[in-house]
Amino acid sequence: MTLEIRTAWCLQATEAIAYLHSKGVIHSDLRPENYLLYSCPDGRIDIRLCDFGGSTYGKLVGLNLSDLGFFDPRKTPDPTEATDIFSLGSVFYTIMSGHWPHWVDGEELSSYGCRVDELFEKGEFPTVS
Repeated sequence: MTLEIRTAWCLQATEAIAYLHSKGVIHSDLRPENYLLYSCPDGRIDIRLCDFGGSTYGKLVGLNLSDLGFFDPRKTPDPTEATDIFSLGSVFYTIMSGHWPHWVDGEELSSYGCRVDELFEKGEFPTVS
């Protein structure tokens, strides 16, 4: 993917979250798997945000559905819009670099890493200089 496409995807991801937040919705589970690729009639490939199972209006109390590696490591018990913004930054890092933002040891990490390593092995995320 070109830098132009990656930058467009980051903008689209930002616009989606800005829209949700303007309506008082917290997504609470932003990660690359929750963006679908969409083939536009003009040949562009855009992204669309999905998986609103953990979304809610206003403050999300006592529920943490975010995946390891994309959730704020401070792990506040009550996610807010700031939680989505932190996760969005982690998604940007993955889009732009093709690498995970940070790693934590554990079984969940191993399982999660295996699911997405296949994506990176396809070569869809070449090095960005």
